[in-house]
Amino acid sequence: MALMLLATGGLLYATESFSSGASSDMDYFKGKWAVTMRGNPKLIFSWTVKEDLQGGWMVGVVEKNGEKVSTDFWRRDGKKIERFAFTAAGLFVRIEGSGWESNRLVLTGVASEKTGETRIRETITRVDDRLFNALWESEGADGKWTVFADEICTKQ
Repeated sequence: MALMLLATGGLLYATESFSSGASSDMDYFKGKWAVTMRGNPKLIFSWTVKEDLQGGWMVGVVEKNGEKVSTDFWRRDGKKIERFAFTAAGLFVRIEGSGWESNRLVLTGVASEKTGETRIRETITRVDDRLFNALWESEGADGKWTVFADEICTKQ
């Protein structure tokens, strides 16, 4: 029910943003990407991103060995970029940022699971048109950020 409300409420708001014909600063992500972990280059995921819902959202699907492990939804509402992700393990992520600054996009928010919520941050650094790094961090009780994933993403 909550997902349905989230999608319905956001659809009208976001459709204008993407369907205006102007190039979105999120167009960079469209396509198929190979995602490897910096500490374990043998662990490879596939992330496919495309426009959905008549251009109102972008949707990304992450797969490992042909099995879907997460789905993420992106939109730009004119003021900020929002990203929502749902994993097969039951994790829900809601992060947002103000957009690209130079070659960096910083998104902050919350990851929710059965055990509670954790503040998280994703910093995307664009290397070139076919390569970016995504650094995922969580905020501890002491206010310090700790890296929990360092991804290298290469466009296929």
